[in-house]
Amino acid sequence: MNDISKLSFIKTSARIPISDLKLKKRKDGGFREHPSMFFKRRCLSNFTYNSMQELAALLNIKVEVLELFMEANLTVDLVFAEQLSRATKVGTATWLELQRQYDEYIKHL
Repeated sequence: MNDISKLSFIKTSARIPISDLKLKKRKDGGFREHPSMFFKRRCLSNFTYNSMQELAALLNIKVEVLELFMEANLTVDLVFAEQLSRATKVGTATWLELQRQYDEYIKHL
């Protein structure tokens, strides 16, 4: 059952040398959202809660800190990234990278 001829519908792209590749800017100008937007899109639906206090308790994060984060008024540092990582199973490095990208974007506005 390894008949490769059945895969003839797959088109392969031409190989282009790296020196011939051109840098293209993103259409959105490199727009990056605050890490809280990633949290809202990818993580929030995994929790059942009725209030911000309940969510903070589930995440083991202080309510005030969570509110600042959700309002995009908190920078994700190593300590907070580790807290988010434990609560969401999204790696610490991911949270820090999201913050780094956001900081770079804000710096160039």
